[in-house]
Amino acid sequence: MVRRRLTFTERMEISTGSKAGWGVRKIASHLGRCPSVVSRELRPNSTKTRGYQAVTADVKAQRQRSRPQVRKVAKDPVLEARVNADLAASWMPKGLVHV
Repeated sequence: MVRRRLTFTERMEISTGSKAGWGVRKIASHLGRCPSVVSRELRPNSTKTRGYQAVTADVKAQRQRSRPQVRKVAKDPVLEARVNADLAASWMPKGLVHV
């Protein structure tokens, strides 16, 4: 199952629906999304005083997105050369772990 991220436009629609007093199911139906998606968006991103803020929620979602990290071998040129040499010498990757 592929999970599509909510777009900023969808977050604005959620904000508008929430301020209009719509329920989770009505907002979800309007967006063509599952009610659980809307519920999972509203719960952590709403406050009692300000309600749901689309801009704040979008910034928070962008910060929490996973970002690719540099592999440990790529950070250290000496280690990378050693691993490449050992692999070229037909070492098994599991055998390199304990060297």
